[in-house]
Amino acid sequence: MTTPAAAASPGPEPPSSDAALAVLTDGLDALGAWLVEHSGSLEVMEKADGTPVTDADTFVDDRLRAHLAQAFPEHGVLSEERGTLAPATEWTWVIDPVDGTSNYVNGLPYWCIAVALLHHGEPVLGVLDAPALGRRYTAVAGQGAWRTDRWSFLGGQQPRVGHRRLRVRDAVDWRDPTFGHVPVMLTTGTAKRARGAGLALNPRVMGSTALDIALVAEGVAAASVAVEPKVWDVAAGALLVAEAGGVVVTIDRQPLLPLSPGEEQEGRSAITGTGPDADYVEELARALLA
Repeated sequence: MTTPAAAASPGPEPPSSDAALAVLTDGLDALGAWLVEHSGSLEVMEKADGTPVTDADTFVDDRLRAHLAQAFPEHGVLSEERGTLAPATEWTWVIDPVDGTSNYVNGLPYWCIAVALLHHGEPVLGVLDAPALGRRYTAVAGQGAWRTDRWSFLGGQQPRVGHRRLRVRDAVDWRDPTFGHVPVMLTTGTAKRARGAGLALNPRVMGSTALDIALVAEGVAAASVAVEPKVWDVAAGALLVAEAGGVVVTIDRQPLLPLSPGEEQEGRSAITGTGPDADYVEELARALLA
């Protein structure tokens, strides 16, 4: 006589986008306030690759990791400071605790906390929190992308909050001086080649790849090109751009997304451009890299 096989025990319920976003933003609210308070006042150290790091990076990483683990213990975490090996989990949080550390340590407010939730390696939720600018950029797969603004007032009034949907700017001819006022977000190496490439747009080197991508999603900048970003620099922003009607293009290397389980990310980077369509972004990037 045979006995029926035991029914497989159900796994944990997948998080709803609303639940995941609520947990994440709850953690970001407190950490953002702490970062603003300590901006420009922390000791700066140097990592092995020569980039700066402070106690703020590790503090935010540890606190945010613990906050997410408490709510979603079955999820994996990949972060710039505490764990760069991609976990073999169905759901993975990708964290850059301070993107734009050089700006942060000098009191320049162009920096953010960048967080993405990946399902089977693909972003389904992305948040870039720029508390010093009073901005938070959010994208949910299939639901669009938006910017939330927070203004504070004197006299004890409650902060004012505003929302706006994001939309990538229509393509503008990057060789036409008529559009010389339109920003294009570049890194130092590509900006140095802008004139030789015939770029007529207004090049900007701001020091935070994640926020550069957010400005493309918002329609402020025509495009962005970053030469050596890591997955934590682009995971949240990639979803912002996609949900705002744009594209993310990788030049001559394996794309950083989807994330592959068990793959070390510390040494991985890829030339990444964002903008209105693939042909536009690739042509611009190749001209800058020629």
